[in-house]
Amino acid sequence: MKSSTLLVILCLQAALVMGIFAAVAKENAVGESKAININPGQLKCCTNCNFSFSGLYTCDDVNKDCDPVCKKCVAVQTYSGKMSFKCTDTFLGMCGPKC
Repeated sequence: MKSSTLLVILCLQAALVMGIFAAVAKENAVGESKAININPGQLKCCTNCNFSFSGLYTCDDVNKDCDPVCKKCVAVQTYSGKMSFKCTDTFLGMCGPKC
């Protein structure tokens, strides 16, 4: 087989693979519709702060009641068996002062 024919076949295969990846990425909406829902507020305090370099943070504090700023609060069971609450929102900016 001539080297020019082989080169054409390799280019067509590369274009086919790129087209398949583009179709899958568009179907899965990579980086578009899966955006994080950011809470614009700020918690009054946070001791266990998970801060990322992107400027987003979550607070892993477990409290007896949920902060009023929190939009999504989940009930968690502590080691002692008592029910407490944890805010699962993602916030923009810096963590609040330590509790």
